[in-house]
Amino acid sequence: MAALGLSAVLAGVAAGGLSASILALLISGGLRLADFESGPDVGLVVGVVTGLIIGGWVAGSRAVHSHRFHGMVTGLLLAFLIVVIARLGGSPASTPTVIWLALLSVAISGLFGWLAGRRAK
Repeated sequence: MAALGLSAVLAGVAAGGLSASILALLISGGLRLADFESGPDVGLVVGVVTGLIIGGWVAGSRAVHSHRFHGMVTGLLLAFLIVVIARLGGSPASTPTVIWLALLSVAISGLFGWLAGRRAK
């Protein structure tokens, strides 16, 4: 844990969570106004994936070292927040779905953390 830059991870979680929320609301609202039946689902997926990308990038670019690791931790924390919010909202998501979300979050955020770290050099 000593190698973890907590400020980089927290900045990534904040940026990813905020961008995911705003983008999901905008896309869902726009698609609902356009009378698209699956608008909320599409908005949620696009928002979450974009939030993971932005969160991993921010954490990786702010980290002094181990950029991919910081992105991966950020993705895991964002996945945890998504699961908590979904469970409190009554989501019927199964355990394999939750595991898939965690693995996908770590992979996406880790990749973009690594890319941000390569760009910073």
